[in-house]
Amino acid sequence: MASDQRDPDALRVHFGEELRRMRMRAKLSQSQLASALGCTPQWICQLEKADKTVSEQTALDLDTHFKTDGWEHEEGHFLRIYTTIRRAGRHRALLPGFDAYLHHESRAIGIRCFAAQVVPGLLQTESYARGLMMPGESAETLETRVTGRMERQAILTRQNPPMTIFVLDESVLHRPVGGSKAMAEQLDHLIGLEQSLHVDLRVLPYGRVSPAGLEGSFILLSFVQDVDLMYIEAAGVSQLIEGRSTTFKAGVRFSLVMGESLSCTETFELLNRVREEYS
Repeated sequence: MASDQRDPDALRVHFGEELRRMRMRAKLSQSQLASALGCTPQWICQLEKADKTVSEQTALDLDTHFKTDGWEHEEGHFLRIYTTIRRAGRHRALLPGFDAYLHHESRAIGIRCFAAQVVPGLLQTESYARGLMMPGESAETLETRVTGRMERQAILTRQNPPMTIFVLDESVLHRPVGGSKAMAEQLDHLIGLEQSLHVDLRVLPYGRVSPAGLEGSFILLSFVQDVDLMYIEAAGVSQLIEGRSTTFKAGVRFSLVMGESLSCTETFELLNRVREEYS
């Protein structure tokens, strides 16, 4: 299965094959196993044929029934396959190149982000994130992307979180992603960051024109020893840049944008005023 570790469809087939193998070894019919698990024989059949999406609870139930290695600690055979399926699904749902960025983001000690269009992923609420999803994608892909985005945010509350600075163009606050209710929730979330010790949030207002802010969004990651990395997205493709010259210029650009932004007090006063527009 090594070559298929990033193919969720192949992994679901593997799950079904393993289910059938264990069922046959236990000399159980599909009906007998279904009766033991409290489901229908059709459900078992669909799992074995990889026609059904595998759920975590299904994996846990199968591990418990067959007493697979590690089942007592929720580390059984079927749960391990399920975890790999889930990981592969996330990889498929990511923008090309974004998985490499996530690896570096998780070990960064500093994150500087200028957002020119939308609230950055690390600060998004679930309803706002859903409002950004492309309608042409499958429901499974959309759910995977939203779940992954929410789980990413754990780095902001972990022990020793990175120091982060986010500068949002004011237009981000007035773009009603997901509708008024979603925007109200999103603004409430941003306002709640005022007391954060690790998140510095600023707004670049309409009244201050910064040429450095007209070139689009970007993120800079800083590390304990490694050089900074720059991340950008455009037209559904992401790019991670590690050239010293490029990241240095991006750092200068971020400083210029930061210099034109509102102070912390002014930022949260503006956030509260805009929040009233969505009441």
